[in-house]
Amino acid sequence: MLQNIPSLAAQGIFSRTGLRIFLLFGVMLLALNPLQAQDQLLNVAKQYLSNKDYEKAAATFKQLMEYNPEDESIFLSYLESLKGIKDYATAEKLLKAKLKSKKKQPFLSFELVQVYRAMGESKKANKWMDEIIDDVDAGDDYVPELAQKMSTAGFFDEAVRLYEKGKKLQPELPYLYAEELALIYDRKGEKDKATEQLLDLYAARPEKGEEIKSTFMRLCREEGRFEDLKKRILKRIDKEPQIFAYPDLMAWIFVQQNDYDGAFAQIRDLDNKLNEQGRRVLGFARVALREKKFSVALNAYQFVIDKGAEGPFYAQANSERLTTLRVRLQNTPNYNIQQVDSVCQAYATFLESHPVYRIKETMREYAELEALYAHRVDSAISILRQVLSANNAERNFKGRCKLEMGDYELLRGDIWESTLLYSQVDKDFKNDMLGEEARYRNARLSYSTGDFAWAQGQLDVLKASTSELIANDALNLSVLITENNPPADSNITPLLMYARADLLAFQNKQEEALLILDSIASTFLQHPLQDDILFQKAKMAMQKKDYSEAALQLQKLPPYTKRIF
Repeated sequence: MLQNIPSLAAQGIFSRTGLRIFLLFGVMLLALNPLQAQDQLLNVAKQYLSNKDYEKAAATFKQLMEYNPEDESIFLSYLESLKGIKDYATAEKLLKAKLKSKKKQPFLSFELVQVYRAMGESKKANKWMDEIIDDVDAGDDYVPELAQKMSTAGFFDEAVRLYEKGKKLQPELPYLYAEELALIYDRKGEKDKATEQLLDLYAARPEKGEEIKSTFMRLCREEGRFEDLKKRILKRIDKEPQIFAYPDLMAWIFVQQNDYDGAFAQIRDLDNKLNEQGRRVLGFARVALREKKFSVALNAYQFVIDKGAEGPFYAQANSERLTTLRVRLQNTPNYNIQQVDSVCQAYATFLESHPVYRIKETMREYAELEALYAHRVDSAISILRQVLSANNAERNFKGRCKLEMGDYELLRGDIWESTLLYSQVDKDFKNDMLGEEARYRNARLSYSTGDFAWAQGQLDVLKASTSELIANDALNLSVLITENNPPADSNITPLLMYARADLLAFQNKQEEALLILDSIASTFLQHPLQDDILFQKAKMAMQKKDYSEAALQLQKLPPYTKRIF
């Protein structure tokens, strides 16, 4: 019976009369087995309270209170139940009895305030609230928790008073509770006060900048709030130009508004005023590059470069500026060979004057440009060989360069040399992600040359890769082979042709690849590769930044087809 009590309560089995009988039965059980019976009765009471069946909860918690008069959690649950049935008189009586001791109990006092407010006894509620705030002493650590409780209950003005009293008692911390007060002012609709609180805090505690910016984001969701914030900051900059936190915050606002030129102006001036030699601007340039604001990023890097070769960030800014030029080229539709050559020449010039970068990422980027954009594959391979022959190049970087050298050997049609390089990386990085990447490239190469069985065996293993990207690529290629590789006595020609077209597309021989894809589509009308052909054409168009053609091909796909570029 004891074990079934909570489930019976949850099902609402007890009527009011049944509840009385149950409570009487509970008394008997408490006498026979107090601890076990109390646990069961407490579970019933919690279930009632959870279901907002306040009348039954109040009766049950009252029973428990008689045996556990000092249990605070039972008392508070009983109090919640009484408030639920609007039995404020009993709640008042209980609270006043608890508050008779001389010990300060601010949370219980606030419970009484809420009871008086619910009863319409405003004078009594105000009297007790005044006492709560007046009783706060230096060293009391309950202020933020109680103020938060007040705010949650809708006592915004009272929460503000409590925070202000707490601040007054700690004059050495003038911006204490500024964030909390800002959020309350915002909920009250006092936007100006909320903003000023946070600006004061930002000026005093710049190390909390990211946290405060997050709060500003919450406050500035309404249209026009950022503009108002900018006006306030400008007034402060005019009044207190020595406080550098304000221009920093202004730059952040410009970024939120997608005005990177405005942000750069603020960051540049601040970098100059603080004599940071380009450190702050370098960080901003990286953000601009990440957001593909290429012109701003290039201007920012140039600002650092113009500080002179003796500057601490000169070489780094030059290297990252080259990366920006490369990424901008990659995102330029219909770029021409003159544009490519200009970027390649910039890399060559930099590497000539900064030989230490010949074993860094800059060298790999240079090879990529030569191979994939200038179509000078021999030059790209020569560049990477310099990395592989360098004794002081980092091991993993060498492995990555060898993988890409394998790709470039494939570009110029040397399949044997390509698979040899992939296999070397597989051997050297057996238990590393680079090794898995090398195995996937070898499997893809085998597929491209028509060795579907060997490729499928490798892909089956790679589908369990710890790298989500490799696992997904292996799964997609495995499915392609499985769905389109017919039984031994059927025609394997379409898949062989498709794999050949795939290899040609990789080798930038797109016209030849398209001819093969069109031939498959027209010759094998009912073959399941039809969807894959459309998707492959869309991918090739995307690589050329021909988005209209890509969209045209994708629109031909059946609606159930799911692909990811």
